[in-house]
Amino acid sequence: MTKKKFIIDADTGSDDAVAILMALRDPRVEVLGITIVSGNVPLKQGIINTLATAELCDTEVKVYAGADKPLTREYKELYTLDEFAAHVKSLSPVSASAQCVHGIDGMGDIGIEPLNKKYEDQNAVDYLVNSFNENPNEITLVTLGPLTNIANAIQKDPSIVNKIEHCYVMGGTSDGTGNVSSAAEYNIWVDPEAAKIVFNSGLQITMVGWDNSYKYAMLKDEEMNNLKLLKTKYADFCVDIQKTLIELTHATYGFYGFDLPDPITMAIALDNKLIVESQQLHVVVDTRDGITRGQTIVDYFDAEKEEQNIRVVTKADEKGFQSLLTDLVT
Repeated sequence: MTKKKFIIDADTGSDDAVAILMALRDPRVEVLGITIVSGNVPLKQGIINTLATAELCDTEVKVYAGADKPLTREYKELYTLDEFAAHVKSLSPVSASAQCVHGIDGMGDIGIEPLNKKYEDQNAVDYLVNSFNENPNEITLVTLGPLTNIANAIQKDPSIVNKIEHCYVMGGTSDGTGNVSSAAEYNIWVDPEAAKIVFNSGLQITMVGWDNSYKYAMLKDEEMNNLKLLKTKYADFCVDIQKTLIELTHATYGFYGFDLPDPITMAIALDNKLIVESQQLHVVVDTRDGITRGQTIVDYFDAEKEEQNIRVVTKADEKGFQSLLTDLVT
């Protein structure tokens, strides 16, 4: 069996780690490399979390450092939900980490550390450009964080957009909901300028928005218990590193659980049969500062008469996702 070649771009927090674990554990896939961008956590912490995840999987994978801030915006760390909410409400142009969601270390603050902290010397952008040029139309790109690295790579060599087999983006929403502001999903909000470059580049993109996560990848008590009952180090890891997110979910929504935006994106990249409904549509990224910063405006009725640039996933297979996740952590 010929394995599918993947490159993953991530801002590795607790949900990215589960998605990375899924790809590393899937026998149908060869992960050529993982490029890291600041987002959920600062760049250096994202690298450490990625190395720890690969180590858990007993897999050697090449990890590359990318952008430590968005293309044009400043970036700062915020540790509490109150700080983060006040920052978003202030309409500041500055981007911020999501450590209030994933923990200061991005992995639930339960003490996850890799034994080996060595990563590649080559810059992520150079690695991306070289990889797609050397393996034209052979590599699937899965992005799990802000799109800064990908935008930088496209700006360095625009020809790569025709050499990437397909790009799966965890970002935006198809239904107008947001998880940072009322309008914006976090990955796009952090670096809307990068998202606009990538979305308008001509790259073949499938957008798996946050709406798929809260609707079809929400794990509550029963699902969490089922994973823990597997009694594998992989299943335990996937639940344990969500500690901060589980507490936040309970404080916000009144139940214990967590949603998995990056893993459902990875699941769809691994198996397109998990897409129940999708449409090829024009998607605009709002780069203006203000309440709609980072919104993905989905043009369902072709009002803009523009290129239908994105395959937008509007419904995913919840049971299929949970079944795949269970298989890969068993």
